[in-house]
Amino acid sequence: MSSQTNVYPSNTFYLLYLILFICGLLIFLKPSYAGQWQELAPGIEFQDLEGGILNPWSHVYSFRVDLSKNSFELISAKNLDLKNASADQFAEHSKALISINGGFFDHHFKPLGLRINNKKLENPLKRISWWGIFYIENNHPHITNVRHFNQDHTIEFAVQSGPRLLIDGVIPSLKPGSADRTALGITNEGKVIIVVTTNAAMSTKDLAQLMKSSPLSCIDAINLDGGSSSQLFARIDSFQLNVHGFSNVSDAIIVKAKK
Repeated sequence: MSSQTNVYPSNTFYLLYLILFICGLLIFLKPSYAGQWQELAPGIEFQDLEGGILNPWSHVYSFRVDLSKNSFELISAKNLDLKNASADQFAEHSKALISINGGFFDHHFKPLGLRINNKKLENPLKRISWWGIFYIENNHPHITNVRHFNQDHTIEFAVQSGPRLLIDGVIPSLKPGSADRTALGITNEGKVIIVVTTNAAMSTKDLAQLMKSSPLSCIDAINLDGGSSSQLFARIDSFQLNVHGFSNVSDAIIVKAKK
């Protein structure tokens, strides 16, 4: 009897200790998406939602942009007298603060879908139902579908891509598939969220959930071209970040300070 009294409490103690240790380790290893935004310039904040100790090379780079102090523009490889280019080349040419890959393009590096830059139509709309349109009108960002989009001279900037990740705070039905991602989102306050992942392949559903959750807190979001095209370059004062894509792209979305 005494031997049983000595064994079971000991085993129970160590089992309980092991369970608590594992639970604590999982909490410690789980990526934390509740960090602090770092202000890099007026109206531009940055946060790296890194992948944790199990995947130290995994990053979800995020910018929050205030359109009252910054503007979005499109730049084509043709502006550089090139067939295609990388995010850093686009940024260097345009003196941009941030440069990311844009929407889809064909194997000749011709953009696919709507492109509007500085109120000028640069590429026509494509009637693809599951694509969305991110656009800026009267200094306010919007995301809509092809059916509800009304093109007029007041639209300053537009890029067509897909799928839409969030529609009024709701995640729509999304197809499976994992890749590095580039996306744009809009917060309830009307700020624009830029997300570029590297070594952090995820499904569009996971990306949508990430953009909906704090600290990104988007109510609308759209997926841009991703996979090998996903790339980013930022140079803001002493801050510099260069995420190389595995392939060049036809055009880039850039952010510049308003004068």
